[in-house]
Amino acid sequence: MKKLLIFSCILVGIGSSAFIGFGRDNGPHDFTGKCEQCHLVAPQKGQPGIFVQDIDSLCESCHQIVESNSHPSKVAPSMKLPKGFTVDWQGRITCTTCHNPHPDNVADNPFMLRSSKRGKQFCVSCHKDLFKNPKKHLSASRIAHTKSWTPPTRDTLDKALDQVSLDCLTCHEGSVGPAAKFSLPNERNLTFRGTNFSHPIGMDYAQAASSNRELRSVDDLSPMISLYEGKVGCASCHNPFSHEEEMLVFNNRRSALCLECHIK
Repeated sequence: MKKLLIFSCILVGIGSSAFIGFGRDNGPHDFTGKCEQCHLVAPQKGQPGIFVQDIDSLCESCHQIVESNSHPSKVAPSMKLPKGFTVDWQGRITCTTCHNPHPDNVADNPFMLRSSKRGKQFCVSCHKDLFKNPKKHLSASRIAHTKSWTPPTRDTLDKALDQVSLDCLTCHEGSVGPAAKFSLPNERNLTFRGTNFSHPIGMDYAQAASSNRELRSVDDLSPMISLYEGKVGCASCHNPFSHEEEMLVFNNRRSALCLECHIK
């Protein structure tokens, strides 16, 4: 009995707001009648939950997240968190620190964030000084997680680049970082020109792979290769959380990164 009590206490998560939103049509996150998938006992509003696994493991059972190239998790926050941003029983950041698994309306809040703020303003909720130093790559990026693919958005549907790449160019047009050099072979795509190499960006990768047998299928790519809005962009090869040279998503020794997309 004592061991069972200790085990139950270990799985306690802090934050009653995680249980708001039952009974709404939230797609895959509509857990009405499915509490046992995550909870040892049925959750009660206003009470902490007892989970079958740690929270991040539960999220990762459905969501493919590359921890090494994403916002740190399972660590104690170094700053005071805003009201409503929860931590686990050990006082650590988890997926549910920023995301509410039971949102009131997922249609209006597709990323299930815990406040009405979006983009960089959401980051500033905790990281007050993040954007005061323009030389820090994280200050110019809206990336929190490595995502293998995201759908096109109305904001950039008619633009050659995805929003993450456009964020990169706010500095890499020469004002703060080295200027990124491009050529424009057509109105829909750009070609990035680096030292001794060039690479097209802006194209829809799935469309390109469907007509080019030398490209791997989207489904065969490493989850570390990001195709924001379905396009090849800066974040397909680079990540601000990476510790690799040139912030590559992973080491390019023996052209490993290149060969992740290119069959030869």
